[in-house]
Amino acid sequence: MARVEVNGIGIAYDIIGTGDRSIAITAGGRFSRDTPGLRGLAEQLAGEGNRVLIWDRPNCGESDFCFSGESESITNVGVLGALLKELDFGPTLLVGGSAGSRLSLMTAIRYPESVSGLYLLWISGGWLGLAVLANH
Repeated sequence: MARVEVNGIGIAYDIIGTGDRSIAITAGGRFSRDTPGLRGLAEQLAGEGNRVLIWDRPNCGESDFCFSGESESITNVGVLGALLKELDFGPTLLVGGSAGSRLSLMTAIRYPESVSGLYLLWISGGWLGLAVLANH
């Protein structure tokens, strides 16, 4: 496990592979980067010649707790945007499931220079969740 401080928050992460194309995977719910299947997906993508980031959002896994900021989602978006820069990931394909999909979408909106594309799975929350997301 690697760890870096981003926006004053300790963030745990792993980078798998050394390829030229960058991919960042964000788990949904309160799941960590050790969620069954996540590392396997990262390893499969790395085997295709990619460099893959899996990370624990604040308040998840081995990253620090953080109860400040405008909202948890906005804090997480700022952390992911800064983490991509800190790790010199360049334009990155963001992959996310559930809450990770919403975070990926919001990151693409706020940090378009850091994002090469989106692969979103299980955008959850129903009509209300999507309407609230649109407001952010």
